[in-house]
Amino acid sequence: MHCFYHDTIDAIAICKNCSRGLCRDCATEFPNGIACKGRCENEVDAINQIINRNKTSYKKTSAAYTRNALTYLLLGIVFGVWGASEVAARPMVGMPMLILGVICLVAAVLNYSTGQRFLQSEDDR
Repeated sequence: MHCFYHDTIDAIAICKNCSRGLCRDCATEFPNGIACKGRCENEVDAINQIINRNKTSYKKTSAAYTRNALTYLLLGIVFGVWGASEVAARPMVGMPMLILGVICLVAAVLNYSTGQRFLQSEDDR
């Protein structure tokens, strides 16, 4: 393969952005790829930044699900205790609160398990 810009010189690399063959004079080296000098440098830098941000997305998503699980757990406990204490004296207030408490506890379990799956997905990569 020859350089896209110099058809008599052999290419030594391929641009990460436009996939054109490049010679030494036309190539700019980046930590994770090669770019066309003066043409694709900004795009390749942006691609590398996106890749680096995505590397932490599993961990951040897992933390968000875990925080949600903790919030649902606390709400479930509050509504569950409130509903259980009111169910004998005022069933019209106690039962809905008890049901809401159970729903929040189920949501807590589901959010926690989803967060754990994101952590496992990160470990599998």
